[in-house]
Amino acid sequence: MHKKPLLSLLLLLVSGAGFAQNTYPAGYFRSPVDTAIALAGNFGEIRPNHFHAGFDIKTNGKEGMPVYAVADGYISRIKISPYGYGKALYIRHPNGYTSVYGHLKSFGTGIADFSRKTQYFKESYEIDTLMDPELIPVKKGQLIGLSGNTGGSQGPHLHFEIRETATEMPLNPYLFGYKVPDNVPPRITTIVIYPIGEGSVNSRHIPKKIKVTYQKGKHSLLNKLDTVTVNGTIGFGIDTYDTENRSTGQNGVYSIELQSGGKRVYYHEMEKFSFENARYVNAHIDYAEKQKHNEKIQKCFLSKNNLLGIYKDVQNNGLLSFTDDSVHWIRYIVKDYAGNTSELMLKVKSRSKATATKEQETVTILNPALYFDCTKENKFSKEDVQVSIPANALYDDIQQFSYSRPSSVKGSFSPLHRIQNAETALQKAYTLSIRPNHLPDSLQPKACIVSVNEKGGKTYEGGSYKDGWVSTQTKSFGNFTVAVDTVPPRIRTAFKYLPKTTVDLSTAKTIGIIVSDNLSGIKKYRAKIDGNWVLCEYEFKKDLLFYTFDDSVERRVHTFEIEVTDDKGNAAVLMFSFKR
Repeated sequence: MHKKPLLSLLLLLVSGAGFAQNTYPAGYFRSPVDTAIALAGNFGEIRPNHFHAGFDIKTNGKEGMPVYAVADGYISRIKISPYGYGKALYIRHPNGYTSVYGHLKSFGTGIADFSRKTQYFKESYEIDTLMDPELIPVKKGQLIGLSGNTGGSQGPHLHFEIRETATEMPLNPYLFGYKVPDNVPPRITTIVIYPIGEGSVNSRHIPKKIKVTYQKGKHSLLNKLDTVTVNGTIGFGIDTYDTENRSTGQNGVYSIELQSGGKRVYYHEMEKFSFENARYVNAHIDYAEKQKHNEKIQKCFLSKNNLLGIYKDVQNNGLLSFTDDSVHWIRYIVKDYAGNTSELMLKVKSRSKATATKEQETVTILNPALYFDCTKENKFSKEDVQVSIPANALYDDIQQFSYSRPSSVKGSFSPLHRIQNAETALQKAYTLSIRPNHLPDSLQPKACIVSVNEKGGKTYEGGSYKDGWVSTQTKSFGNFTVAVDTVPPRIRTAFKYLPKTTVDLSTAKTIGIIVSDNLSGIKKYRAKIDGNWVLCEYEFKKDLLFYTFDDSVERRVHTFEIEVTDDKGNAAVLMFSFKR
């Protein structure tokens, strides 16, 4: 008589995609918007140097959509920045979770008043304020703001997260019962076979990339490729994405599984991860392929230094050994959260002995001093360059660290130093020091290190001069040289006016200032009306600083003054009179 309830329970536990969503309180949280949820980006999607930590909810390409508290709680944090999540709110809920709302255009009335008072108290547009429970309580369904495009957003949308309050770890919002219509299976576009160590693919020591076609609901290998020959240790990778019924974008998949001979050798799923480890996405993907061709190949094997917590049931780090003379079937299984599944079979022929090729016959004698163990501190130095890489900054060992000197860059104060290559990823910053040439004493405070791309474009890497060296910390390899920044930021009004005249702003809603900098970037700014600090917002995507008028500015002639300073201390000032 107890079989039916037991059966119902079992069906509940394995329903849907068969993932861990039933351990979370489905139905506790409402939607943060009133419209049906359509996604521009989902949880776990691969982004530059991180996994995406929530839902990017579409707002019809416009700003100003009402945003609501998903459950009772209190505003636990208000963060406003020109970068990242822009204007963001954090609501702590009594069930142990925190909801996050990013890229907002504005806050609800009480929240806006509190944040504005905080900004004026600190005389800073940027704030990051932790709140006590009694300050701003909120109810489920309460209007807390309007959607926007602030911070690093690339277009109007609402960024929405749910985090574990105790750990601050972001969780997949799907786990909480959010529904997004989806009967579209993930798409597989490319697979890659990697020879590891002395392993080979088709008798070569280079990865084999194979394009995948999709027809009539099935994936197959392009050009009907039949068999790939492998020998030794081999890893596999896959480029795949997901989409929903109302989405045209390439979002992330929920899980990837690799099988050999019907047995699982690799599996990961996007349930949660820690922000601390999010940069390990560069160990999860083929970083070199991303740099060269902008393809997001997800490796189905683990780097030596990879502390992501998304992996489950991985055998031998996902690597396979092929030492016999037989055929093996490799299967990729890719799922989205709705349970839609895509599979791809690949036949490989194992060889017990590698077939020699010309490239295999050439044995490179490695310099032991240039072998970098990723688990240890590694150092490299010449008479005018020093590199110090902390332990666990690299994801894999470097067999032979590379250094050279390409042609110097015009206007620089040192030779151009090529440190390893831009296709090698780093988890942590390393210290790079360069000894400058012919740097006048007067320019030493303005000295910095810049990276130089293949087209000659320069990117500021920071740094300062001390005891004959310019040093900085950076998380990238590539080409570096010493430069100086002596040019102050450029400031101009967003409206036309004649110098030394009074501007008529009696009907204007804002004062807009266009700012730009040639190298080190805007570090700080300070605006005043009649000598008193006023709040200016900074939209770095538009190079725009703007002050919004309120009732505190009386109807008379005033003086507006703004000073903008770059990271090397170069400052520019703009001042004018205006009539209100």
